[in-house]
Amino acid sequence: MSKVYDLVVIGAGPGGEVGAIRAAQLGLSVALIEKRAHLGGTCLNVGCIPTKALLASAKTWTKLQQAPELGFTTGDISYNWAKIMERKDKIVDQQRKGLRFLMKKNKIDVIEGHARLSGKTSIAVTGNDGKVTNVNTKNILLATGSRVKELPFAKSNGKNIMTSDTILSIDHVPKSMAVVGGGVVGTEFASLFARMGSDVTIIELFPQILPTEDGEVVKEMVRNLKKQKIKIDTATKLSKLDDKGKKVKVSCEGKDDREFDKVLLSIGREPVTDDLGLDKVGLKAEKGGFIKVDEHYKTAVPNIYAIGDIIATPALAHTASAEAHHAVEVIAGHKPQVINYEANPNAIYTYPEVASIGHTEEACKEKGLDYKVAKFPFAPMAKAKIEDAGVGFVKIIFEPKYREILGVHIIGATATEMIAEFALGKILETTVDEIGMTIHPHPTISETIMEAAHAATGGAIHM
Repeated sequence: MSKVYDLVVIGAGPGGEVGAIRAAQLGLSVALIEKRAHLGGTCLNVGCIPTKALLASAKTWTKLQQAPELGFTTGDISYNWAKIMERKDKIVDQQRKGLRFLMKKNKIDVIEGHARLSGKTSIAVTGNDGKVTNVNTKNILLATGSRVKELPFAKSNGKNIMTSDTILSIDHVPKSMAVVGGGVVGTEFASLFARMGSDVTIIELFPQILPTEDGEVVKEMVRNLKKQKIKIDTATKLSKLDDKGKKVKVSCEGKDDREFDKVLLSIGREPVTDDLGLDKVGLKAEKGGFIKVDEHYKTAVPNIYAIGDIIATPALAHTASAEAHHAVEVIAGHKPQVINYEANPNAIYTYPEVASIGHTEEACKEKGLDYKVAKFPFAPMAKAKIEDAGVGFVKIIFEPKYREILGVHIIGATATEMIAEFALGKILETTVDEIGMTIHPHPTISETIMEAAHAATGGAIHM
């Protein structure tokens, strides 16, 4: 008789890997199925990790150019893009090896191949050699993630027209680049290549870039991107791309044609649910390709769960990990607390960084919420001056009667680190006054948080 696992996880991204490891920690027998050659999903292989490695190099390059202001005489400086890419690849490889070690340590069976549901407790796995293996299990966790979207009239070719997947293998910094899509991915790459010397233009369909972020933060971001000499065309619709070999002609409605060395398509992502065998178990993807689940990530089939980019929750690596952690706790018979998505942080690794939780001010107005805003800039903070990080602010939106925090929006250095304080605060239903009473170490940029909270009562000190 073939082995029957307690849990089979399909997809080894941030959700799948966490789900598999946590399930093993809880004493379940686990198999993890992944069709790629490497574990880690989009995030590790062609997403979060390699992108942030390149952004770290861009940050260092920017600092080196400011060296004379810090008292250093450097002479002519330059960078070696091949070495930068080599460092990126090394970091990714180290993380891949770390994941393999964790699978072995936790006695998780890793199966390579394309998984399709063949029944409510069975999965058919097609290997690279075409051979099909049947895997039996009591429970299934679907964590297949997402892939880049493309336009029918503007497809990538892996050469001059690229996606966020293929641009991570680019062998040089192009002289000019059009970034189609001004969301998180587009603005991060725009900020990266502009700092490395590219002439970058962002083409965005909506009236503003980063359309889900707070409007005041977006205005500050636009100001800073323009200081990096990035051109921003909002409310602009792409109509055609024509790769002429050395240049790509970009056509937009109502605008003159332009030519760029490279074009990055960053128009979003879509869930990978179309070749999963959902029909074999009576499941069907909803509009947009998402799978419907309850608050514990259980589908209409009681022993099948789904998490991450294939369900209609924020498509973020850390969100998928949290959902997977929750789902396997349920599978193991525990009763975990339901995830509070208002405490789920967004993080954007542009220059400057952006991070947020909860409602934007625009959302508060749209919902008719009673709210007030407290804000404090980075500039007066001593540590911000020391680190040459005076750009940005902390904005707290709170309910005036009970002082509960409705939303927080940070733009500036270490924003992606500082937002965790507010994520915890939201979970604990912390008031803006309690944030203000929390002693923050001096000198730190995090003091801006305390000052913003004090501003809620008109008591900001350094302003």
